[in-house]
Amino acid sequence: MAEYILAVDVGGSRIRLLITNKNADILAEKIIYLEEGMTVENLNEESIKETKKLIDSLKIKEFDIMGVTMGSAGVPDQERKIMTESPNVPKSMKGIIAVVPALAEAFKWDKMYINNDCSTAVECAKLFGHKRQDVKLGDPFASEPYAYRFAQRPGDDKDDYFVVVYWTISSGTNIGVKIGDLLFKGEFGTIPEFGHHFHIEKDPFGNELKCGDGATGHIEAVLSGGGIAKIIRNGIKSGAISKGAFYEKVVNETDNKKLPVIMYDNLDDENAKKIANFVSLSLARALGLIIVSFGPGKIEIGGGVMKSFKKVLIPAIKLLDENKDNAFYLQRGKTTLPDICVAKGYGDDYVWKGAIAGFLGEFKE
Repeated sequence: MAEYILAVDVGGSRIRLLITNKNADILAEKIIYLEEGMTVENLNEESIKETKKLIDSLKIKEFDIMGVTMGSAGVPDQERKIMTESPNVPKSMKGIIAVVPALAEAFKWDKMYINNDCSTAVECAKLFGHKRQDVKLGDPFASEPYAYRFAQRPGDDKDDYFVVVYWTISSGTNIGVKIGDLLFKGEFGTIPEFGHHFHIEKDPFGNELKCGDGATGHIEAVLSGGGIAKIIRNGIKSGAISKGAFYEKVVNETDNKKLPVIMYDNLDDENAKKIANFVSLSLARALGLIIVSFGPGKIEIGGGVMKSFKKVLIPAIKLLDENKDNAFYLQRGKTTLPDICVAKGYGDDYVWKGAIAGFLGEFKE
């Protein structure tokens, strides 16, 4: 019986080919760097060649591998098992990643799985993420790096959660939803565009909040690394932030990706604190929206912004816990609140591990 799976991990300017077992333990891997000028066919050929080397290095046979799986940002074409509109490949590849069917054909594997990044990440959260028994009431650090249980609820003696939400807060923001064995995809096979919910028009300084898609007031305009950086830059441009150590550090920093870290490292500054409070309030409101919309047993949050979770998430948790004047739409008390966790490793491996989980769910033996 085949015991291994080939996972394709796409990110940045490279892909990783990973041979793993069913527990998503990496047994062998190879990185292929993506360069401008590379074509879809070039990548397919290189992937086939490197996969053969990985198989040989483990002294196993092609038939020892169950099949091939991939998670990536983009729009999956489930009929052809290719990823389209991927932002992670050179322009010369026109957004297409077609390694899954190419590898399956080359090695005679009939089992293929692909999905977008948030969908596979929630598969990981469901199968490989925080377990119910790891989350302890009143002990937020019982499960590393952080998990919070508001109240003891019916079902907390079980191992698994029925409804799981994974939320990434990184350069952008979106969610994946798993209900029992069902991955929520929507009528046309697309995941929710949670980051494009309308949230609020103005930032704490009165400046208009513009999302990356050009619209005003979306959640992503606040709850993303890029959104936080834009609030900081607009605060300086409008003159609302014009002095102090925080101001000096920001105006001398050209890399916008570093601005949220600078802000959270300078919370003694009035303006940095104002933005941080705004982000935490927005996070609490968005968590409330997720809770009343999907009724999850667990929400796992990953992405780069969560690396400052003590300064971002914990204030939001406190707001939810207090829920003054029912501010967050939570009407039935703490026993209906989910466990809220920072994803293991901040979700860095959740996409490819989720592709393993999704593959195993689709091809149960």
